[in-house]
Amino acid sequence: LKLTPDDSPRVLTQQLLDAPSPANGGPLEVRSLYYGSGTDAQRPQFKDSVTLKTKPVDASAFVSMTPELAKDRSKYWGFDAKKFPINGRVWYPVGTGPFPLVLGVHGNHNMKDFSEPGYEDLGRHLASLGFILASVDENFLNGAMRNENDGRAWMLLQHLKAWRGFNDSSASPLRGKVDLHNIGIMGHSRGGEAVGHAAAFNRLKYY
Repeated sequence: LKLTPDDSPRVLTQQLLDAPSPANGGPLEVRSLYYGSGTDAQRPQFKDSVTLKTKPVDASAFVSMTPELAKDRSKYWGFDAKKFPINGRVWYPVGTGPFPLVLGVHGNHNMKDFSEPGYEDLGRHLASLGFILASVDENFLNGAMRNENDGRAWMLLQHLKAWRGFNDSSASPLRGKVDLHNIGIMGHSRGGEAVGHAAAFNRLKYY
């Protein structure tokens, strides 16, 4: 086996872009808030500290679990699959907008090690550049549950419905600030799979 000498330094020097580094923060001031259904037994930010109140949704058709597992999860979270909350952490720029909206959804993990705070650095960074980022909470679908990813995807679409309301409500600090014609959804690991499912569901007449 004869190896070709490494020419990556020469190749990479030809791939530079004449543009600002995307790692640099933007000029806009960033604010944050929580939205949620107010039913979370574990996290006060989604119970007592929500700026925008949302209605729980019935996701029982999209998830399956044993009665024992359902009982344990309901006891821990304070709700069951018939009343899944629409919870999210938001970072948004100060300004009149409208700003593009990005929904990010975390991967599968121990449900008690909450995953949705992990997007904070990215959220603040994108908000400084003129985007709204919402880190979608789906921790209650994490852990030992299986065959639940349709539920993750469906929940993502329920968040988009909620965002239409946030943009329209006169009581919302985000009223008129959301560009509903420029929306991105993203995720990693199990959340990335949910994004693909959500895009497929969004082509259906009903979901």
